[in-house]
Amino acid sequence: MLLRLLLLFTLFLSLCFANNSNYPKTYNRLGTPLYNAAEYFIQYEKISNLEVSIQEYINEVDATMLYGYAADISKDKKKKKTYLKKLRHLQSLYDRLLHSLHVSISKSIKNEEYKLFLELTSYPFDGLFANTHLHNQAITFYTKHKNEKILKCMVLEKNMADEKLSNETQDLFAAEIEHSSYNSTTQKKSKKSVNITTKRVKNTIEVYLHNKNIIMSIKPLKEFVLKAKSIYHYTTLILGSGKSQYGFSWSYTMGSKNAQHDDNYVYRLPYKKGTFHVVSQGYNGKDTHKGSAAYSIDFPMPKGTKIYAARDGIVVKTKSNSDVGGYDKKYASSGNYVRVMHKDGTFATYYHLKYNGVIVKIGEKVSKGEPLGYSGSTGYCSGPHLHFSVLKAKSAGKHETIPTKFRTLKGILENPIRGIYYKAI
Repeated sequence: MLLRLLLLFTLFLSLCFANNSNYPKTYNRLGTPLYNAAEYFIQYEKISNLEVSIQEYINEVDATMLYGYAADISKDKKKKKTYLKKLRHLQSLYDRLLHSLHVSISKSIKNEEYKLFLELTSYPFDGLFANTHLHNQAITFYTKHKNEKILKCMVLEKNMADEKLSNETQDLFAAEIEHSSYNSTTQKKSKKSVNITTKRVKNTIEVYLHNKNIIMSIKPLKEFVLKAKSIYHYTTLILGSGKSQYGFSWSYTMGSKNAQHDDNYVYRLPYKKGTFHVVSQGYNGKDTHKGSAAYSIDFPMPKGTKIYAARDGIVVKTKSNSDVGGYDKKYASSGNYVRVMHKDGTFATYYHLKYNGVIVKIGEKVSKGEPLGYSGSTGYCSGPHLHFSVLKAKSAGKHETIPTKFRTLKGILENPIRGIYYKAI
């Protein structure tokens, strides 16, 4: 009897302690988001037709948490297994409730009910905009109407700010827009990959663009693709009477917008064969993998971890002279990287490498599985990791990332999941 009282007292203390500090530790990665959502769901009781579903969810959360605290101090494997089943049931209730909420938000957009829309999108829990299509709809609707009311939707404001910053930083290290100019008076011209030359024929000026390196998307008066090692007759200018001075400026970026990715190609995970690394942010990640960077993957790894080519190609660009980084836009152009062009015209970028961490040279052919450099934490990042993405030019100033397949110990990986370790083979 005394032993039973002691056990009950211990359980009581653990419940009190847990309620004041954290959720059950058993299966906490599954349980914590479900418990966190309860405090947000309860806010919707008065503004939607979800009262019954919400109350059912709250009641289930209370019962499941109590069982979870008991499972924490129990050595009975059956109790832990039963707790897992309860969590999975709670997950199904969460999914149904979230779907109903998404339907309500979608209806408010369709019916142009902006006030209701703001009420339905006011609580910043992780799953609120888990549906990418709905998220894009909400951004468009909110942008259209946000000046009509004093109130702002802070969830969408944050999402929009994060996405803007993500796209800006992605463009800085991925698109790498180059600007060049030519002045007939000084005869000065750029020493970059694309140069301009002119030839005077009587009262006309023939303008040519020279690409010394690889394919580029050019955007002067019109946008076009300039193939590698080619000369393009861009335009003919007619000089007026007494006019002998002229100048040009243009912008270009690496890659062809006509590139067609080989979607059947299976990539190698970009780290040492036989080692595991976890995904901290996968496709459409909530932090920075949005917009043009949507199909990127982050692999946390200690500084100095060797990085390997995920696919055969030619090294077309590198940066290795930066020794700074941080989670701030000012570091966006400070990341070291290796860029490899594939035979289908797409590129792989291996980003955030350490200072002097690149071990390949521009123009070098690399094979799948060949070392490229060493990981670090340079550029726009919150800590040491490898940012990997495959991309192609979308226009003369934009790139888009492409979803890729990887070979793993457990088969072909098409959608890297946050929190999961994957072994390179």
